[in-house]
Amino acid sequence: MHQNAKNTRVDRRAELLKVSREIMAEKGYEATKISEIVARAGVAQGTFYWYFPSKASIVKILTVEMQSEVQTALTSAFAEPGLLKQKIEKSITDTFNILSAYRDVLALARLVESASEHEFVFSPYHRLISDLLRYEQSQGTINSSIDPTITATLIVGTVYYAAVQCYIYNVPIPIEHYIKETTRFVCHALGIG
Repeated sequence: MHQNAKNTRVDRRAELLKVSREIMAEKGYEATKISEIVARAGVAQGTFYWYFPSKASIVKILTVEMQSEVQTALTSAFAEPGLLKQKIEKSITDTFNILSAYRDVLALARLVESASEHEFVFSPYHRLISDLLRYEQSQGTINSSIDPTITATLIVGTVYYAAVQCYIYNVPIPIEHYIKETTRFVCHALGIG
């Protein structure tokens, strides 16, 4: 019985996240009301607050979920054998694909994210890339004069901004072109031919 109660809590939390995301995608962040979320989820308003302290916390959780998927994809891309340029291309392609599935969250995160929340979400991503850059420097595969910490931040910013252009602002340039140019730009910045 204890396990069933735990599964019910997990299911209820997941359902509230799913419904919140749907309504925010339909109506936008500001127009979404907690009362709508709980009505569609079929739970009491107090149940929402049992799992989440606020509507903004939903966006933060979804943003962390998105970034976690990106981190997993990056780790996987760099764990595979192959040339560094291929790993970078795979990681950027995978990141774009994940961010495409989270385009609604990308838009929401830009509205409610404070500087400290931005740091909370992106700092693990920056650290991961910084560590990968340090490793590649130790192997002699990238420019040894770059600062891995700053370069990691620039890479994350470049990829994130390119994805926002594609998925939020819907620029008329094909996404594949953005992926190719982002990959080329990152490789050039790292001194990879």
